Amino acid sequence: MLQRILPPVFLLIAVVLFAAAGYAYYYLDDAPGATIDEPDREFPALAVGHNETTLRLHNPTRHTVRVVGYQFC
Repeated sequence: MLQRILPPVFLLIAVVLFAAAGYAYYYLDDAPGATIDEPDREFPALAVGHNETTLRLHNPTRHTVRVVGYQFC
């Protein structure tokens, strides 16, 4: 008897969890989006050529963020 009851119960649980995950992904609110802090703009001694600037990226959302278009000054 247990062998006949468990498969439909597990299928029902799987469908309910799948629906709950879809609802949470599309309808729950996220933070406003990714932000980049202002970089430290003091450059005391710059060498000619390659110089590095560190940007701190904060992503409080649950979604992946793509950073595009940091160009030369």
